[in-house]
Amino acid sequence: MAFRQILDEILTEIGDGDIYDYTDFYKQPGFNHPFWKNTIFEMKQKLFVKGMRTRDIGFKGVGCPYGTVPIRRVNKDELVRAKILSKMHPSNIDDEPRHHYAILRTKAYPERKLDGIESYISLLNPTGIIGPQYRAFQLTISNGLDSIKTGITIDGRTQCFSQDCPGYVQISFEIPLGWTFVNPDGKNYSEKLRIRKEISGEPNSTEFLWTLYITERNSIIGFWPPTLFGKLSEYANQADWGGEVYSPLDQPSPPMGTGILPHTESWNTVYSAHSWWIACAYENEKFHFVSPIDTELYASDPQTYNIVDAGYHDENWKRFVVYDGPGKIKGA
Repeated sequence: MAFRQILDEILTEIGDGDIYDYTDFYKQPGFNHPFWKNTIFEMKQKLFVKGMRTRDIGFKGVGCPYGTVPIRRVNKDELVRAKILSKMHPSNIDDEPRHHYAILRTKAYPERKLDGIESYISLLNPTGIIGPQYRAFQLTISNGLDSIKTGITIDGRTQCFSQDCPGYVQISFEIPLGWTFVNPDGKNYSEKLRIRKEISGEPNSTEFLWTLYITERNSIIGFWPPTLFGKLSEYANQADWGGEVYSPLDQPSPPMGTGILPHTESWNTVYSAHSWWIACAYENEKFHFVSPIDTELYASDPQTYNIVDAGYHDENWKRFVVYDGPGKIKGA
């Protein structure tokens, strides 16, 4: 059996029992997308080299064997659930039933162009989530109906809506999509995530990829090619940060974080779910990330889930928001 075939069959088990295949970088599912099939080999090779330079301690402390990336194995039931969840995921958060939000968002101006967003996201131990419910602490960059979300999703089982996203290419060989964050002592801690344009090709090239980073670990996770999107294939014009919960109509909605409604002093205690170092990169600013301007708070059910904008504090915290609530909304 050839060496690369052997690598394709190596398995590892992490977190709460998820199984990952060590898959040859060039044979991962994302490269089946037409965008990548029409891409010259040299472009793929550049991505390969960039990924192999990214070293981290996330995946079993050692990473995949050289030349491979971790791809989470899913069964038929998970594929069905993932498709259902992706269809339920809203494109208009103002009137989507069964979804509840507490977010800080920039106002959508068609002429404003964003090259990226970032923030630290608090990681809380999962409690109060049953069956098909989920809650997410996330950041989103969008243009019209197109959006890319990243963050921490906690639900009954399916950990990542994007695991089988057509065209997505995994770069990191140590931190996969759907990676389980382990918090053994129960204390709050944070991970910093970023989505930004990654200019490809020559220095004067206008071609780009949307890139996912875990910036605290200086790791590129992967890329989405712009041809996956409509308006977002050119630029983003809106961003948001905060929390979301989902529950079926026959179940009361779960808590968003700790279940405590936030208040103006919440940022001092950080017992509630929160995001900090909130920033975005505006076009022509050379990917310099700054506190967003022209923002507004949106809470779909402020008596049950709410958000507080604590503003800019200092160079350590920068922009800070707290979002949380007890839930228990029924039938909506």
